[in-house]
Amino acid sequence: MTFQDALKKLKSTSPLRITISGDIGSGKSTFAKQLAQELDLPRIYIGQFMREEAAKRGLTLDEFSKLQESDDTIDKYMDSLQHEKSKELERGIFEGRVAWHFAIDPKIKIFLGVDPQAAATRIWNDKNDQRDKYSSIDELAQANITRRESEEKRYSNYYGISAYSPENFNIIIDTSGLSIKQVFEKTVREIADFLTKNQ
Repeated sequence: MTFQDALKKLKSTSPLRITISGDIGSGKSTFAKQLAQELDLPRIYIGQFMREEAAKRGLTLDEFSKLQESDDTIDKYMDSLQHEKSKELERGIFEGRVAWHFAIDPKIKIFLGVDPQAAATRIWNDKNDQRDKYSSIDELAQANITRRESEEKRYSNYYGISAYSPENFNIIIDTSGLSIKQVFEKTVREIADFLTKNQ
């Protein structure tokens, strides 16, 4: 299936709730934003909710993640927002580490993976002012590991689930050696192929 045919398939499919999860630095937000724009769909982005809440409290994202380990109301509130939004939308992009668990009846669940060192390099070179600042790539890479461990601990404790287990996803893409364009086109084609095979 060509890329253009794949886009047509996605545009004509309803209901179409797509969940997008992935490793830190995998490009999931870039992909989700581009897909939402291309398909003219709303994008429900838990990461943005978290950044805004951390900023309100005067915390870095790392500090906020640590706080979440002792205050389960934060995660549960964020998760409930995604769940409620999915009730309202038959077609939408739901982006978050465990969006696949909270969005109602997702048509397809995507995971974007990335090599940890490639992820650290991407984030280090990212000029996004909303990201936490680090003194070196190694420090950033360690922070990513710590954050992932925190997320796994929290979601296991709260819901008995793993945010990263491959069995939770229909499509898994390794973005390590791919450009943004390559990730987008490859994933769109795989989504369309999956929908065609599972109609």
